[in-house]
Amino acid sequence: MKAAITTADQGFELVDLPDPTPGVGELVIRVAACGVCGSDIKARPFVPAGRIMGHELGGRIVAVGPQAGDRQVGVNVAVLPVVSCGTCRYCRAGVVTHCARSGYLGMGPPGGFAEFAVVPARHAFVVPYSVPDSHAALVEPFAVGLHAVHSAEVTAGEDILVVGAGGVGLTTIAWLAQRRAQRVTAVDPDPDRRALALAMGATDALPALSEIEAGAYDVAVECVGHPGLLRECQPAMRPRGRIVISGACATPTPIEPVTALLNELTIRYSVCYRPDEFRSVIRAFTEGVIDPQPMIGPLLDLSRLAEAFDLVRGGRVHGRVLVGPR
Repeated sequence: MKAAITTADQGFELVDLPDPTPGVGELVIRVAACGVCGSDIKARPFVPAGRIMGHELGGRIVAVGPQAGDRQVGVNVAVLPVVSCGTCRYCRAGVVTHCARSGYLGMGPPGGFAEFAVVPARHAFVVPYSVPDSHAALVEPFAVGLHAVHSAEVTAGEDILVVGAGGVGLTTIAWLAQRRAQRVTAVDPDPDRRALALAMGATDALPALSEIEAGAYDVAVECVGHPGLLRECQPAMRPRGRIVISGACATPTPIEPVTALLNELTIRYSVCYRPDEFRSVIRAFTEGVIDPQPMIGPLLDLSRLAEAFDLVRGGRVHGRVLVGPR
């Protein structure tokens, strides 16, 4: 098979590798598309040479291993890219990302920037044939947005602030619109991203947090992962408001503890997703409740993976950049 592997100079090389075979509880899928996520960009400097990255993937089953349940060749699936033990208390509760033995496809086990990928059968969710193949790769980012909304405990009629209109922000906005939020304000300096936020369901969009009305929001979801944004969100919150951090930040993040204390703010972090949220996304796509099409950017061949990373890194494209075999 063709696969794009990491190189020592932070690039990618297209190589030929043996076609994979499934082990116990595994499937092999022919990858239809795999998204390039902002977390891929942040992780790339730490990934050693020779790895296959990519965790936002979907495709068609081509081989089924033993003890893989009722999965069948020819079925389309979206992949929850966590390899976990399946038996610990976190796995049993559905929060598989907190399994002590978990690993992530594309961050250790080979991921989706290849013609074929080996995936856990119990984390491969059937996608009806009526859903376009490329949409299977959008299930993962939409599950991230849904998990953020669940973490925020959003209810109908609330006013919500979403900081950042990248992949996480846009999928969060789509779910907030379904929750019938009273107001969903997107904040992003890029005018094209603000327009896309409105297309995904935001009621209004502003270029900077400095333009936000003080004390006007019940919930803020920070989807960028930039130090300082948590503190900048605090003045926008009503008493007993909730701030959810859904963007990955590797540096210390300041807060205003007195403001948080006096307003009894809740500050919570949201990461990844649960299996039931994957099922909810697929059902929403199938029933037309959410249309992921506005989120789709260019679809590039595997040989252009380095270009795809540059597009995302430089913010020169809007919507999800997808990579797939020719």
